[in-house]
Amino acid sequence: MKKLVMIKATKALLSAGLLTFALTGCGSDGKDGEDGENGPIGSPIETATFIKSTITDASVDENNFLTVTFKLADANGAALYGLTQKDIAAISFGRVGNATELGEDEIVNPSVERQIWLSYYNKDKGDGYFTGSNYFNGSSSECTDCFTDHNDGSYTITVDRAIDTLDKYEFVADTTNGVYMSLKATNSTEQSLLDNTFYYWIPATESVVEKPLQILANSDCQTCHRAGQNGALSFHGSKHTTEEACSFCHTDYNRYEKQDTDSEGNPIGDAYAFDGSIKGMVHSIHNVSNFTDEGIYPQKTSNCQTCHNPDENFNLTDSWKADMDTTACWSCHSPSPAEVAAGVPSSHRQGQNCLSCHSDAGSARGAEQAHYTLNSNNASATYSVTFNSMSVAEDESAILVNFTVTDAEGQFISINQIDPRPYQYGGFNSAIVINGVLNDDYLVNYQKVGYDTFSEEADGSITSIVNATDFDIQTIIEAQATVVLSSQLHVCSHRGVIQYCDEDDLNSGSQDAPYVTSDTFYFNLDGTTVETSPRVQHAIMSDCQQCHTTQITHRYTNDIDGCATCHNGTRVNSSGASSNLATVAHNKHYLYDANGDLFFKKTECQACHGEDGFSINKITADATPVGFGRDADTGETLVVSPQAAACLSCHQPPYGLNETTIGHMESNGGVVGTITQLGVPMSEYEALNVVETCSTCHTDTNMLNAHSNWGGN
Repeated sequence: MKKLVMIKATKALLSAGLLTFALTGCGSDGKDGEDGENGPIGSPIETATFIKSTITDASVDENNFLTVTFKLADANGAALYGLTQKDIAAISFGRVGNATELGEDEIVNPSVERQIWLSYYNKDKGDGYFTGSNYFNGSSSECTDCFTDHNDGSYTITVDRAIDTLDKYEFVADTTNGVYMSLKATNSTEQSLLDNTFYYWIPATESVVEKPLQILANSDCQTCHRAGQNGALSFHGSKHTTEEACSFCHTDYNRYEKQDTDSEGNPIGDAYAFDGSIKGMVHSIHNVSNFTDEGIYPQKTSNCQTCHNPDENFNLTDSWKADMDTTACWSCHSPSPAEVAAGVPSSHRQGQNCLSCHSDAGSARGAEQAHYTLNSNNASATYSVTFNSMSVAEDESAILVNFTVTDAEGQFISINQIDPRPYQYGGFNSAIVINGVLNDDYLVNYQKVGYDTFSEEADGSITSIVNATDFDIQTIIEAQATVVLSSQLHVCSHRGVIQYCDEDDLNSGSQDAPYVTSDTFYFNLDGTTVETSPRVQHAIMSDCQQCHTTQITHRYTNDIDGCATCHNGTRVNSSGASSNLATVAHNKHYLYDANGDLFFKKTECQACHGEDGFSINKITADATPVGFGRDADTGETLVVSPQAAACLSCHQPPYGLNETTIGHMESNGGVVGTITQLGVPMSEYEALNVVETCSTCHTDTNMLNAHSNWGGN
């Protein structure tokens, strides 16, 4: 058979002919066909690990129905398509209005000057009560044509309910209106994707405006309710995660009848009117959490600025001290049921107007005066103690310490204005604290040098004589340690005004004597000052004060050394348990709320330890071993090597510690002891010539990765 060889030109002519024949056979008219539908732009939401929504437009039609347009993006800002109506967990809608719009019966003592948030979706709670909580929920809505996915990362939703305020007030187009939307979706790995977003505008002019009624920042709440932790703000199905979200529904007029019950669901006491406003609810929660055994709030609720941090960018940053809202007073100054306030005269009942007396111009203290300017606890936090000098007697029989106590204006506070009373457990209420530092630890246990050693000098300063017969100063001197001084003083006052102390008035409560804030000072034995702490700082007090502000158990201190001087490394308490600072602090920070839910999990190291305070590399080779108990037979302190102790301050039996783990630690140079008795006698430790190598593998990065599982217990 002969082969047929075709050149390129022949192929081209043949192909063209065949194509023409094929088209002719199909009956083509020679015109282009219609375009197909465009494919989606972006990525499907199932592939996302993070979502961010942005409302781009909102409008209200003639029938008072709300329409919202928004965009959805991933962590890189790329568009996400595939969101569904059921993923819209909530849409709430409202406006700024005056408290007077609701009338005297709904808000106690309304002021024409006071603006509040008014929800357009009110809910009737019966018995004359109503709330602003009737928000739209996409998963329960029966609407089938409300939602549109434009397949380019943009969406439109028309809420299938008209504005309904229960005839309390009207829709107003020429004032600031606002929309809150919560999205809660799930990706292909069953990870929950959550976002809260907000949009404020004036419908009449279609102009976008800033958030109104800005009282505090969400970050003020999140200093304690840290995002990503078990105690993060996350309510009503974990879809409302910001303070701003709460305020859309928990409006000032939120009221309903509530019945307290015991653990078995049985009613306790009478039903009462519950203040469900954001301020009433938050104040109540934090009062209970501060003053009950089940509570975990680490700060007095009277310290308003723990949450209400001043912010010049917020138009209502000082509203807590405006004396315009009686219900705000009663949200703290009343138990529940709130008809009778504990410890308050019978004339002071909820529903009466506190502000007729309590204001800056009234006969009784207003909010700012009662909490700050005429408040002894607040005033004491502004006083300071300065250690001027320290000298060791030539025969080493005593150490002389000179210090001054000053008020906020720098005026000297005299010795007669310092609480002179004996302390109920020995010593005196007012004292200074002396210790010495060597090898990154304090040498002696907590030593209070009391008021009975004080004498006032002609210049107004105070000298304390620390005798070797009464206090262990010889250990400090012989070790050539750095002398460390701090204070534990109480200044007498009444409503923030310093007074000469009167023991009868102090005992009766007519006078106050709160702690004075303390700083730690350091001296060489020759009397020269040491500017910075000789101890490695594994944490800084500012991290603690994110939650605690000035309210630290036992005393007010501005630095970690003020705590560690008592809770030193080898400290063992009277029951024989470890009392070093790391163990005590870690034990206090695995927190459960009153419902038994985990609130704060201490494995987020950087919450307290900054960037690298948790690092094992910061534990020096010559660091002092750490006390973990007392030998039951000899009474001798049992110690663990310092790097191993850092781990054991959290990982104690039965959690994270077993014989295999102990063997691992000891094979890498650690001294641990046994699973039933941690540590070895202190007298035997030095002979072991300990050299730990834990940080070779347990680097900072590995430490953070190992403690990053917030989902587990």
